[in-house]
Amino acid sequence: MRVTFVTTGLEHLGIEALSAYLRAHGHETRLVYEPRPFSSGSGTDIPLLARILEPPPEETAARVVKTKPDVVAFTSYSATHRWSVDVARAIKASMKVPIVFGGPHVGSTPERAILEPAIDAVVEGEGEGALLDLVACAETNRFGRRDIANVTTKGLLTPKRNLPRPLFQDLDELPFADKSIFYEAVPAYEREYYVISRRGCPFRCSFCEYSTFPQQYPGEKPVRRRSVEHVLRELRPWKARGRVRKVFFWDPIFTLDNRWMAEFAEAYRAEIGIPFECYTHPNAMNREMASLLAQAGCVMVRVGVQTVNSDTLAAVDRRGDEDRIRKTIGYLADHGLSYSVDHIIGLPGEGAGDQVAAIRFYNEVRPTRIIAHWMTYFPGTTALDHARERGLLTEQAVARILDGEVGPGYMYEGNVDYPEHEELRRLSNLFDLLPLLPPAAIEWLLDAGRYRMLPTSSYLKQLGVVGLALKGDPATREHVQHLLGSVAGALAEGVRHRVRTSGASA
Repeated sequence: MRVTFVTTGLEHLGIEALSAYLRAHGHETRLVYEPRPFSSGSGTDIPLLARILEPPPEETAARVVKTKPDVVAFTSYSATHRWSVDVARAIKASMKVPIVFGGPHVGSTPERAILEPAIDAVVEGEGEGALLDLVACAETNRFGRRDIANVTTKGLLTPKRNLPRPLFQDLDELPFADKSIFYEAVPAYEREYYVISRRGCPFRCSFCEYSTFPQQYPGEKPVRRRSVEHVLRELRPWKARGRVRKVFFWDPIFTLDNRWMAEFAEAYRAEIGIPFECYTHPNAMNREMASLLAQAGCVMVRVGVQTVNSDTLAAVDRRGDEDRIRKTIGYLADHGLSYSVDHIIGLPGEGAGDQVAAIRFYNEVRPTRIIAHWMTYFPGTTALDHARERGLLTEQAVARILDGEVGPGYMYEGNVDYPEHEELRRLSNLFDLLPLLPPAAIEWLLDAGRYRMLPTSSYLKQLGVVGLALKGDPATREHVQHLLGSVAGALAEGVRHRVRTSGASA
């Protein structure tokens, strides 16, 4: 059977895992990939270029139809769900084929997502076994089966949501990710090798999509890790190809186990030796861990700070405080490790004053980069429930979020009266510029509110990223090159699209 995956944005490890699993069981997979760097929430959104260069859903659907699929599978994120639905509708208008949706957005609202006529099945949680069963149903013309674990179907009168199957506890039993499915679409992606060593997260931050996972698998052990040897076996052949310049461990938190890391550091340095980047959490970092990361060859650690306001940290179920953050940063700095910090603008209860305080803190500790995100409410998270209860989001706004019709920062865009929105937009640019400017310049901008002279445009944010790459930060440089590969592909495809459209109209 042939399964065609459809996605947009950046490279998706989930699709690579699903493709590998299906191929290991004798099925054929294809990928229809639309980079859409100007509208997919990947950090380079420019609406004008999106309208001019990015293909409409009907054109993407035509590419899917040409692959002659037996099953079409979408991975849905909140930022891309509406696009995915539009493409699915266009596919249904052209051919009769089962369409499956998975991913964090629909996985958190399966009984709502399945009401969409173009969606025939919704997979929640880990999808390998469920998708394999659905493909087997399509092979025997029994796609309407209603008893598949992890799957929600339309049912007779109401949606039929089935219980989850057990999680894979031994990740070493799974095949290696099918990287070729993306590398054939965007060869530049091979420069920055995406990989995970672990599934699941031990923390329950109320705003994070990972916090919904324990609800889907009550009583299960959500955090599971591959052996060091299994990770190395995946990396060895790609190192031998000689094209990978950096490895990016996409584990939500890479630094959970000192013993695992000690084994990894020695083996990785000896056998792979490619610079790598990873994520950490202030409560998952100590001096020994920082030393091991440095020994292994880590060039960038992303620290999930999000806020330095202790009251907010407690409100979003995030253990920690400013002292813990300082210690984490100190451990990294003491071992010569570059680090960036992830920060959320617009957490409930925080205003412009909280962002000014955060900028002053970051100006003191001087991270290599600050990655500032607007608060996004994801389906299934307690943050969304709390915002509804506190009146921060209307019922209409919640419905739009659940249907994937809005993106980051929506709570400040026509939903509630929030007079500080423009000020926050200016401050968001200052987060990106901070590593490029001397501390005195940042303090000068903050004093007397001079930052209000900054524009609100997101172009300044993109300029800050490019500036860091030109400054010589290797991790940022590889990330920019990774994005440029996607942008270049989108530009080429956009030109072809305009040519085809012009030819058709003539």
